[in-house]
Amino acid sequence: MEKGELEEIAKDPGSLTPVAREALRSEMLGRGMEAPPANAGAAETSASKDEAPSPVMIARYGGVPEALLAKSMLDSAGIESFLGDENLVRLDWFYSNLVGGIKLLVREEDAETARALLEKNSPEKP
Repeated sequence: MEKGELEEIAKDPGSLTPVAREALRSEMLGRGMEAPPANAGAAETSASKDEAPSPVMIARYGGVPEALLAKSMLDSAGIESFLGDENLVRLDWFYSNLVGGIKLLVREEDAETARALLEKNSPEKP
């Protein structure tokens, strides 16, 4: 990057992750430029971490097809979801027992809605 680009980024160090902030600082010091302080923007970053929603596991599935079906139901309802350990189970289905199945994760504020949707649309067990 050019000197001007680095200076532009350094104007708002709070928008960077701690690793990116340190990399920017190191690069600027290496070029003999005035760098932002090491802890610049740290207060803003910690505040945003407190506000960030944490994922919540709402279900576990032993196989990929069931997990993908549940995820697609949530996606259709506009609920963002994520499948944890899906790729590992895809490698070998036997790993499912090892890792505790495929985990369906959603944002904390969407958890109750997602659980209700999955319970409403799940077939009756014999």
